[in-house]
Amino acid sequence: MNKKSLMIIICQSFVIILLIWVVILMGRDELIDDDLFDEEETLSFIEVNDEGLNQVRLTETIVKNSGIETARITSSNKQSSFSNYGIVQATDTLIDLKNIFDQLMQEINTLQNQLATEEKKYLAFAELNEDEKNISDQVLLDQQTIVSNLKVAIEKKTALKKNLQQKVLTQWGKKFYNIVTGKSKDRNLAALIDGNARLVKITIPSSESGRKIPDKIVFSPINGSDEIDGIYIDQAPTIEPSILGQTYYYLIQSTEIRIGSKLIGFYFQDDAEKTNLYEVPNTSIVWSNGLSWVYIEQEPHLFIKKPIVLENELNRGWLISAELISPRDSIVTKGAQLLLSEEFKYQIKNENED
Repeated sequence: MNKKSLMIIICQSFVIILLIWVVILMGRDELIDDDLFDEEETLSFIEVNDEGLNQVRLTETIVKNSGIETARITSSNKQSSFSNYGIVQATDTLIDLKNIFDQLMQEINTLQNQLATEEKKYLAFAELNEDEKNISDQVLLDQQTIVSNLKVAIEKKTALKKNLQQKVLTQWGKKFYNIVTGKSKDRNLAALIDGNARLVKITIPSSESGRKIPDKIVFSPINGSDEIDGIYIDQAPTIEPSILGQTYYYLIQSTEIRIGSKLIGFYFQDDAEKTNLYEVPNTSIVWSNGLSWVYIEQEPHLFIKKPIVLENELNRGWLISAELISPRDSIVTKGAQLLLSEEFKYQIKNENED
């Protein structure tokens, strides 16, 4: 056997060994994939319970490794606010109107006092003018002009006062009108005008207008956790016809909140109106088919997806209402999106098999 034939045999042997290894490796990968697929089959099980709700059953291992966390759901004594947000109103205009009104009243009083004095003078001059002309006709005429000018000045100031009163009534409502014009006094509003309180305007949607107006609303800054009581002041004039609902004023005893800030408002409901309301974190809520849901741990490793209604946004979550949830339930606070993904995977797999 020459060297050329030996080289050919060696090359062929090498190729055969290489092909054998390729076959072994490909077969090993296929076996591994089959094993993984079989294992994946046992990771989760999706089914529909008696209430028609989807439930996801996971193994203890996948629950532990995925970091799913639950917590006892928190009941709330809050009720959805009539409006999602309230706006802290600037009261500079109101204070300016009150100052202008006070100045006008002072000027009118001064003019009226002057008029009373000048009218007495005129009567005295008229009497002296009739008595042997001790006062000339020109002096009497001049005095009459002074009296007439004072009356005109009072009429102008009175007209300005009426226009100002109408402006306050139109822009701020009856209660502020009474305060500005001095017809009534209110300790709370006095604090507002003195700059020691804030005024919040909040709109009640038309659908809620039949309910009793709450005497107190709890306001909370959007990016804060503090809660501040708002005291009902008055119905606010509706200047914009496009606003659907009625607007109201509430007073909060705080000077730290900036003018123009948005606040989330809630009111405490009457016992007769209480519904199933809960406070849940943002991480508990998932969206599917245009609806909002949460997962409740019915038993260890079994999670049921239940529908909810989002009432109002909280600082780090939502106030929700749900008929199928009770205060004893444990809600998924971490991993809800993972459970929803498991449902989607299961649905896609079934569709492919069909």
